[in-house]
Amino acid sequence: MNAIEAYMGDLDRRLTGPAGAKADLLAEAKDGLTDAAEAYRAGGVDEAEAERRAVADFGPADLIARDYQAELGLRRDIRVLWELIVGVPLLILGWDLARVFSSGDWSRLGQPPSWYYRAIGAADILAASSPVVAVAGLIAARLLSRRADGPPVARVVAWSLAGAVGLNLLAVATYGGATGLLEPARLIVSVPCAALSATWILFSTRLTVAARSRRAAA
Repeated sequence: MNAIEAYMGDLDRRLTGPAGAKADLLAEAKDGLTDAAEAYRAGGVDEAEAERRAVADFGPADLIARDYQAELGLRRDIRVLWELIVGVPLLILGWDLARVFSSGDWSRLGQPPSWYYRAIGAADILAASSPVVAVAGLIAARLLSRRADGPPVARVVAWSLAGAVGLNLLAVATYGGATGLLEPARLIVSVPCAALSATWILFSTRLTVAARSRRAAA
């Protein structure tokens, strides 16, 4: 195994994150090392020494891995934000449709009190705010990236992710808490409603795990 291959293996073992993004970063690193080694060889240096010099110039694997890991974390956060931006509106629409098609089943449970409508209205606002915060965070990160890279952009994305995921969790808790307090049977009044409730909970859990994993890695 030559010096470049050994270095790339070390760098690979130190990185975790989306497979595609990780592969892109490793390919860029290998291309850079190969080009640097070729430049040394063109200057008359033998192949083994050229590769050793290229690796030395590139920097210690632990320091490079730290920068690359931050980039992988940023890309993962952006991907999760996009999942939230697309997923939450679809779940809201699906839940509204499920309630419409199950209106007969709901009516048999009786008319809810006024406080329930206020609670559901607040949950609707929280749910709708979640993708708005995510979009705002992506726009802010894109604008900031024109002036600065690295930690400032990553912090904006991370804060946006935390805020958007938090709003979504509050919405789900409000929906479930209000409905469970009024009458738990309304959560499973029909197959579509039960399926949408379970899907939203699982989706929210996945987003929360992703956000917490990012904080633990940071």
